Amino acid sequence: MNKSSGKVFLSYARSDRDPAQKIGRQLRNAGFEVWDPDQEILPGSDWTSDLKIALDSAGALVVFISPEGMASRSVSYEIEYALGAKHLRHRLIPVVMRPTKDVPWILGSLDSVRYQGPSKTGRQIVDLLSQPQDAPQAKSRPH
Repeated sequence: MNKSSGKVFLSYARSDRDPAQKIGRQLRNAGFEVWDPDQEILPGSDWTSDLKIALDSAGALVVFISPEGMASRSVSYEIEYALGAKHLRHRLIPVVMRPTKDVPWILGSLDSVRYQGPSKTGRQIVDLLSQPQDAPQAKSRPH
């Protein structure tokens, strides 16, 4: 992904906020623009409009997979959006935080990253984002 070709949207449950935000900092340090709903949506704002604009302008979506994430309506909607959005084809990156039963089957066909601390996980995500956008994602890392 060209670092200027869109933001990296972070999708996570509140319980995963700390590691997700640390990884967001890693991505920023690597030159990517990151959209974090916890930091971007302000109290009293039209959050549905802000969210739609952010998703429409995203160049990638990093989703943090955990039992809480899979139970989150927001995370589910963001995954559904990414799966149907042409501009995010090959740019949905699941990060497996903790083993989870209720993961949508389609995410199993994508190249995922197993959480191994913010630094290592951040580097793996940067590597995936640095691949050409039309390069197909193949499952290469075990969950």
